[in-house]
Amino acid sequence: MGLRKTIFALSLVAFAALSGCSTKVDLYADYKQVPVIYGLLDAKADTNYIKITRAFYPQGDAYQVALNPDSSNYPDRLDVRLVEYRNNDSIGELILDTITIHNKETGTFYAPEQKLYYTAEKLKTNTSKSSYSYRLKVALPDRDLSTKAKMVGCSSFGVQSLGVNFSKQYIGKPPLPFLFHPAINAKFYQVSMAFTFLEQRTPDSDSVPRTMAWDIGTWMDYELSDGQEDSYVFRYSPSIFYEKLAEFIGADTSIAGMKRFITDYPVEVTISAGGENLRHYIYTNNDAYGFVGNETEFSLIDGARGVFSSRSTTRARVRLAGETVPDLVSITKYRFVFIGGKDATDE
Repeated sequence: MGLRKTIFALSLVAFAALSGCSTKVDLYADYKQVPVIYGLLDAKADTNYIKITRAFYPQGDAYQVALNPDSSNYPDRLDVRLVEYRNNDSIGELILDTITIHNKETGTFYAPEQKLYYTAEKLKTNTSKSSYSYRLKVALPDRDLSTKAKMVGCSSFGVQSLGVNFSKQYIGKPPLPFLFHPAINAKFYQVSMAFTFLEQRTPDSDSVPRTMAWDIGTWMDYELSDGQEDSYVFRYSPSIFYEKLAEFIGADTSIAGMKRFITDYPVEVTISAGGENLRHYIYTNNDAYGFVGNETEFSLIDGARGVFSSRSTTRARVRLAGETVPDLVSITKYRFVFIGGKDATDE
């Protein structure tokens, strides 16, 4: 059985862009400031960001206070560092600088600008011989905070299967397997797929790419291992593919002269891996409550709220296997044509 909490998908997106902020902080804790920290380290990222804000009991409407950046930000730049470890031995230290982003979506907390701490130094990737972790150290005006996270991912993390099979013969049948190499230190995975085709609405118009994306599922690592260390298996449903396709295309099937072109590698598989700290945080917290008056149930950061962990994402384009292409072409109302030879995003 997969993870019961689908919040994982939203959490990875939010942490990746650092465009959001948790709504679960204790604003009433002894009328003191409560540090709130969010960071997901990614060895593949060019830049890694960490959000460090504060929460406290406000005078007046807490929601109005949350919209004021002066209420959430510490007034001065903090001393924030990442201590790097290889096989538990300290090998270096990075000092984080500050940056202001200007594209945070409007929500409970202030927007569109937010102050973040960042490093553009490439973080280390795990190998078969070396395992890396990072300790976050934050010097606040009234205390020092420290928390550590193992890096997730490695060079071998990626897909093994060469294609996906959406042949009609599997409609209504049990889901089919897809193999991938797991990521070091990953504790759970989220999988999604995206089917891209080129659409030409009239004979004289240019063809443009259209992409239909859908979530396959979220699982704990032990649910996918199948007793193998170097090969994990998740399962996908051809029935769901056709349901999503009918919904995606909808009634757009009767335009005279329309064609939809399928190329050699039209499906992209995305596998996101999350670390132990993130798994604990998501499983223990409940997002059903607002940010006013509800204390976070769990945090791995002693003296603060939030989470500091790691994630890694791998993507690969695969073929349509079996009789999938002929089956799609045979659905005349969709007007699919197989052209092969190139990727749909090349146009």
